[in-house]
Amino acid sequence: MESGSSEGEEVQQRVPLRERVEWSDVTPVPQNDGPNPVVPIQYTEEFSEVMDYFRAVYLTDERSPRALALTAEAVQFNSGNYTVWHFRRLLLESLKVDLNDELEFVERMAAGNSKNYQMWCDALLCSFFHTLHHRRWVAEKLGPEARNNELEFTKKILSVDAKHYHAWSHRQWALQTLGGWEDEPNYCTELLKEDIFNNSAWNQRYFVITRSPF
Repeated sequence: MESGSSEGEEVQQRVPLRERVEWSDVTPVPQNDGPNPVVPIQYTEEFSEVMDYFRAVYLTDERSPRALALTAEAVQFNSGNYTVWHFRRLLLESLKVDLNDELEFVERMAAGNSKNYQMWCDALLCSFFHTLHHRRWVAEKLGPEARNNELEFTKKILSVDAKHYHAWSHRQWALQTLGGWEDEPNYCTELLKEDIFNNSAWNQRYFVITRSPF
């Protein structure tokens, strides 16, 4: 075994789009800031390249697997870009992608975007809004079969921060849209046993009592 490397560990470097064979037929479209931009933003080379290629497929309305893969790269650079998320939803429908895989993609983004699901925090409100909107769109398309996934997703966040406002908001949306009311009182009781002063759990309990159809 060569020195300086650990077993099973590989260093993966991102291959620029211009060097990928599958993108050789595409002419990237640079961002047009006008002839005299006042304060041009200094984007990284990788970000600029991804967005230049994204503009190319977006302007031609290319509905292809490579375009879908490109949107994944684009939202990883900037998860607050509404146009990228919108086009990704069009691609998901056109390509008839398994939306359960899409939920996993969004969850990986949340877990990998800094610590403790930082994309849900107010400091990244724009990113949070568009990502959460996309997740809800996917869950609504899947219908009741997405219920357990969404409730477990919020549980993971609440296990880190039991008073996380956005997680509770999403959980309430999931209950009202997808169902799952019958188990919610027990979940609230579990949280209150851990912390009797958890106002969020008390609020959720009241929410279930007053909104549950049962």
